[in-house]
Amino acid sequence: MEGVGEAQGEAKSPKGEKRLPHQAVLFLPGVLEGGRFRSERLPEGVEVALGGRALGDPEGEAGEGVFSLWPRTDGEGRLLRVQAATRLRQPYGGPEVAVQGILLYADRERLVLLVVPKEGEAFKVALRRDRGFAARLEPKRAYRVEGRLGGAHLLAERAWPLARFLEARKGGQALPPAIQGRENPYWAPAPGKGAEAPPPRGQRPSPPKEEGQKPPPRERGRRDPVRVWRAPESPEDPAPPDLGRPPALGKGQVMGIAGTGPYYLVLLPQAVAEWWPRVERLLPEFPRRYEVRFYPDGSRAVVAGDLEALKVWYKRLFRG
Repeated sequence: MEGVGEAQGEAKSPKGEKRLPHQAVLFLPGVLEGGRFRSERLPEGVEVALGGRALGDPEGEAGEGVFSLWPRTDGEGRLLRVQAATRLRQPYGGPEVAVQGILLYADRERLVLLVVPKEGEAFKVALRRDRGFAARLEPKRAYRVEGRLGGAHLLAERAWPLARFLEARKGGQALPPAIQGRENPYWAPAPGKGAEAPPPRGQRPSPPKEEGQKPPPRERGRRDPVRVWRAPESPEDPAPPDLGRPPALGKGQVMGIAGTGPYYLVLLPQAVAEWWPRVERLLPEFPRRYEVRFYPDGSRAVVAGDLEALKVWYKRLFRG
């Protein structure tokens, strides 16, 4: 992306303080030959140039191997152009993407970090979240994000608070736990917020601690298992008449939300072949307890008690 001088001013450290190094590097196997870099992993249409050592000494860096490249992305994380910088002298066993920068924006789909190089203007790098990486990150904090190149997009797989990561590596210590999946061991509510908030559903409030008493061992919250329910082919009497059918949809609908609580996302047989694979792919990201139902006529349904959560998640199906 283009340089952002106004954002660079926000990232400057006070005079006299040492600024943490920030970088964005993509590690890919390829070949530098005749002043040109090529790699089978680069998607079509990506502009490739030389920079760093590869530009200053192309013959010295020439050959086949793993190269460090400086990536530029659009706002959705698609790779636009790269500069091949250095051919690594030793095999690289780490991630394909390493971005160290200040987090400007984060949602369920992507992360946008401000990268402040030692020289030159600051710039932004966007990464899509890899499947399953839904942990919360705090904007305006510095992170190291690791991931990979997936097709045309940079994908984020895990992250660390940058200061903790650099401190551990500088001292030769084991790396702190990563932020990945849905877990962020460093997340804490802002001062004054969440101090008196009710405990999460399914957890009991801890009793008041007496002086000299050791706190009880912390119980890890358990997520309710997801149920899969299949309607009987021929229900035994007595049985409600709709036991083998989902709630009715509107006239002409083959997929939609129905019911008055619990609420059903219903797919009639005409919609199952086209839409059910996408439903299954996104089910792990549904934020509430749900149930999957199969009916004898081929209809299927996702059942949940939270209508708003079901509506928001349902809209994601159409965004791909």
